Amino acid sequence: MYLAVALAMVGAATFGLDQGNFGNVQAFESFRAEWCVGRYGDAESCSELGSLQNDRWQDFVTWGASLITFGAAAGAVLLGPFVTHQLGRKPCIQMGGAVCFMGCLMASYLSFHNVAEFFLGRFITGLGVGLSCFALPLYNAEISTPQIRGATGSIFQLNVVIGCFVSCLVTLLDDDWYFGMVLPGLAGALLVLGGFFLPESPRFLMEKMVHQHPEEAFKCGLRSLKRIRSGDVKPEADQIFEQIRAEMETKHMGFRDLFRDPNLRKRVLIACTLVIGQQATGVNAFLGYAATLFKECGIENPILFDSIFNSIMILGCIAGLLLVDSPYAGRRSQLLVATALMGPPLTIAGFALRFGWPRIITMASVIIYGVGFQFAWGTIPWIYPAEIFSMSEKESAVSCAVGVNYVANAAVVYLTPGLMKWSTPGTLQIFGLLNILNALFVFLYIKETKGVPLEDIPKLFRPRSASTSVRLKAVKAAPVCVVPVKDTREDVKRAVSGRGVDGRNKDATRNKGLTSSNKKLVETRKVVAWAHTLDCLGSMTSFHALPPFPGGWLHSETRKSWIQGRFCR
Repeated sequence: MYLAVALAMVGAATFGLDQGNFGNVQAFESFRAEWCVGRYGDAESCSELGSLQNDRWQDFVTWGASLITFGAAAGAVLLGPFVTHQLGRKPCIQMGGAVCFMGCLMASYLSFHNVAEFFLGRFITGLGVGLSCFALPLYNAEISTPQIRGATGSIFQLNVVIGCFVSCLVTLLDDDWYFGMVLPGLAGALLVLGGFFLPESPRFLMEKMVHQHPEEAFKCGLRSLKRIRSGDVKPEADQIFEQIRAEMETKHMGFRDLFRDPNLRKRVLIACTLVIGQQATGVNAFLGYAATLFKECGIENPILFDSIFNSIMILGCIAGLLLVDSPYAGRRSQLLVATALMGPPLTIAGFALRFGWPRIITMASVIIYGVGFQFAWGTIPWIYPAEIFSMSEKESAVSCAVGVNYVANAAVVYLTPGLMKWSTPGTLQIFGLLNILNALFVFLYIKETKGVPLEDIPKLFRPRSASTSVRLKAVKAAPVCVVPVKDTREDVKRAVSGRGVDGRNKDATRNKGLTSSNKKLVETRKVVAWAHTLDCLGSMTSFHALPPFPGGWLHSETRKSWIQGRFCR
């Protein structure tokens, strides 16, 4: 499983390599000589300093940076859902690598000094990146176990960061713009070759064949699962297959279907807002215009500092990867901590530039910001959308989220030059404020999904009022039960778990222990009556989600039988 995820996530490196390479290549003298001199200005207006004030050249650079994100959005929204639904996750990943390779060749060695050819190559490069990056979160979510799904998904962003670092290192040592521009394509070619050794998603195989050949669908999914798991995988295969069969009557959802059901609409809006928040952090302003932005920040060797910046961000990404599925952190908590590491430092960096504070303050603030981004905001917005949708919803919903991500990316890349021309300190402070707004969004709307099976995650987003209504209906319909409880929660736990039948409160028993004047007893009535409604009617529904008590107490078949025999009459 780990090898399959690591190999597939090379697709993320295509995006990272492009973010890092173009941010530096645009400052190469050879690149300006190829595209600026004689077309957008003379030798002086296309020089290292003159190009910063050359509006026509800056427009060319902006479109060169933006077209890859427009192409990625098109790949994720227009092509990705069709390819993954009809052909599978693995072919979509491979196809993205091949398209990226062709686009990089068109924007470098096959550009022939033609602006239209260069721009078309940039768009096609993005198309390939979008195809791969759309399928990768789906693939990871479907082949990883719930306990490590976040960690394996974080490999996506780790490869993005490593790609950025490698491209910075290569462009620091070699100023040949042709080779710099083809770097993402090399990762794409590796992805095409490595894809032949990847197993297909077991969930996709079962879902694709279950309508016509259920038995063969199960066997294919089981074979694929055995390639990525050790030990007895049949119980997991049974669970996946049963969930897919339960969804058989649900048709594959299109984009319009995503906004009809309130719960689904809420999840779609949360996923899209989360990826917009990722771009609102401002990271792609730093990556897309690294040489220019760091130069404006007063850093003498911006390409060297960009290499240091990306190397330190790797540490933040590794820390986030190790913690995202640990008992000490999770999706929600890491996003909140990361925001605290990003907003204030950017604001301080803006003040440092505005008031001429020592340069080291700006550099340290930017590095702290970068570590904070990779600790959570670089990884979790790629993991989270693939977790919160069912199989019938996932392709369209994740396509929507990834497409919105790249459109927001394009907006940041397009607007950043104008913001920097207005005020570099102001640009940093605007992004600092947006990071603070991100914290508010996470606090209000993000639910923790760590360790939760994919099939159960959509239930987390049900409105509280609806859940309460369901429970109250269950209380009204519950059988009359004698509940052996005292006025303590410990006795409630003992009674419900079957350990406290001898410690009855006679008054409570005589009055059935259900007096509304006592809050704890009312709470007891709701929980136990809800359990009775399910159990006394013969339902074997899992009791693990019964608030306010945690799960272990009612899981046992023995305990459920004890409740049925003791309380139901």
